Amino acid sequence: MNITFFFPYPYISGIPVLFANLTNYLLKDNKHEVNIIDYKNGALIRSCKPNSKLNFIEFKDFESCIIDFETHLIIQAGLPYKLRKELKITEKVKILQWAAHESNLVPYLSRFNFILKIQNSNLVIHKIFKLINNKAYKILSLWVSKMIDRGSIVFMTQEIYDNTTKYLFLKNTHSVTYLPNFSFGENEYNEQLILSKSKKINQKLNLSWVGRIADFKIHILNYSILKLSNYACKTQTKINFHIIGSGEFEKILNLDCQNQFFKIIKVGKLEKDLVDKYLEKNIDAMFSMGTSALDGARIGLPVVLLDQSVSKVKEGYIFKFLFDSKGFDLGHPVSNLDFEIGNKTLENIISEIILNYKNVSKKTLDYYSDNHSIESVSTKLLNLINTNSFYSFHEIDKSLLYTDFFRKLYLFYLKNIKKSYY
Repeated sequence: MNITFFFPYPYISGIPVLFANLTNYLLKDNKHEVNIIDYKNGALIRSCKPNSKLNFIEFKDFESCIIDFETHLIIQAGLPYKLRKELKITEKVKILQWAAHESNLVPYLSRFNFILKIQNSNLVIHKIFKLINNKAYKILSLWVSKMIDRGSIVFMTQEIYDNTTKYLFLKNTHSVTYLPNFSFGENEYNEQLILSKSKKINQKLNLSWVGRIADFKIHILNYSILKLSNYACKTQTKINFHIIGSGEFEKILNLDCQNQFFKIIKVGKLEKDLVDKYLEKNIDAMFSMGTSALDGARIGLPVVLLDQSVSKVKEGYIFKFLFDSKGFDLGHPVSNLDFEIGNKTLENIISEIILNYKNVSKKTLDYYSDNHSIESVSTKLLNLINTNSFYSFHEIDKSLLYTDFFRKLYLFYLKNIKKSYY
């Protein structure tokens, strides 16, 4: 089976790591041939392990890159007119779009952040935009609906799918296909280690945050620290909270709420293999989001899944275990549905971890194995290929490939003034 991953990007980020891990896994059994289309020293190809069945196709800005062989092309989902113009796809190629972000398939008025935020926060603006471009919206919505029903556009989470239907004004009646995010690492579940942790956990609780300390993570992290500190003091439970990771917002970490029962341990940034080892040796349970949450679940640690917020988290946030999440969620922007004043979810979760550690560990591992392991996700991907869910480039309505004046102006700037995309 011939598979091609396309994501030319110079910096390490979510999609290059996602595609690279899948590539490395698929090449293990020697049954597949994988092509990587990336910059000469791009993040995706740098993250792939050398293999005789791995073919590298160099991508250069503003130079044609022709794919004229039978392959299944996997790309991050996006509006057709945003597909890189350098990429020339023949009818031999079958395409799958993987929506990994809420805005992948949503039309926007501008690339400027302040306009994006206004448009994101107000559905009325999208409705006005739809009225102005009614014909284009209709063609786009029909095409996206068709691709969703065929399984040619797949979604990482239900949140991403719901966002797409909301802003494209689609009827929520599709036969939607999910291809969730996954974790991948050398360390696996160790039953004896979990048994050992369960015997010591009532003496002292070692909890951790793992992940970059970014603008949409810092506020829920600070809220969790405050609530854990209050809980430790109130119940006289000894808790160490380990912070693994760094980032530009760590300067506003809430480090002032330590007390005789609650201690913060700043570990800093660790390489992935060292994170696994640190978690196994030192941590009983995790508070995290995204793939970091899955890294804990992969080795059987109970995981409390946190959500995203770019502002201070108000009182009453509802804490939940990873295995209680819905729609493959790994942390979503908080809404009013995530709050209930006076709830006891944190107290209940800690009690459950202490009293039923082995059971919570097993439920976490089972949830991970069924939904977010690289084995389960790669199997779903190969099933999509075998059922011919992919589409051909010629099936895209030509009007959806039309580049408007402002995008042409932006592309002109990149080519003639900046002289590169990144």
